[in-house]
Amino acid sequence: MIKFTPKQKKTAIIVAIAAAVAIVGGVIIHRVIAARPFVFAGTLETTKVVLSARVASDISHQYVIEGDTVQSGQVLMELSCDTYKILAHQIDGDYERAAALQARGHLSQAEFDVMTRNKQDNDLKLDWCQIKSPIDGMVMTKFREVGEIVSPGAPLLSLANPYDIWAYFYVPYDMLHKLRVGQPVIGLLPEAPDKTFPGRIIKISEEAEFTPKNVQTREERTRLVYGVKVKFDNPDLTLKSGMTIESNLLNE
Repeated sequence: MIKFTPKQKKTAIIVAIAAAVAIVGGVIIHRVIAARPFVFAGTLETTKVVLSARVASDISHQYVIEGDTVQSGQVLMELSCDTYKILAHQIDGDYERAAALQARGHLSQAEFDVMTRNKQDNDLKLDWCQIKSPIDGMVMTKFREVGEIVSPGAPLLSLANPYDIWAYFYVPYDMLHKLRVGQPVIGLLPEAPDKTFPGRIIKISEEAEFTPKNVQTREERTRLVYGVKVKFDNPDLTLKSGMTIESNLLNE
């Protein structure tokens, strides 16, 4: 029979206790992980609009800066459009004379239609000289400064609607029967796990696709999944484009 010294017995007891703690801890961790529902992760996006010049001119006024809140129809920037303003004096005068002649029967309808088209074309270009917001939102980027000459198509400002925010979650085929458009969803931010964000499913892709490349493992990237678009409520603007949001999509 092997005899152990008191020191060896003490060491053996410590090792046994450590092993037991490790086993119990492993069981607890396993149960916690198993009990935690699987969550899907998506990247938040917002409606974005880039406003570009429609006519060649120089910028005469800017009324907003980056970070300003704007409303639909608000004038954000003006182009000088001197050429079209000069033409307007001549075209408007010609149109008035043509309308008077046409009313007395001294001008054919075809000739009057040409004058009308010229006036409408120049009026439209003058209207394009005012850069107006097409949405309620916020100025994100200002690409140009007062005095710069721009050509048609040149970007001037970018806007975003921070209240219209959503994320795509990619789910396997066997989960599709549990989801429907209009279904309520609860989102969570990893950085603020105690706060929830209500949302609803607004689109479910009809065709399968490969998991996006930003998913970490190669095995997951090669799986076929379906995109589920979820729009979230964002009244206090806590959610921002680029953030990662999580959800199990089932509210279980």
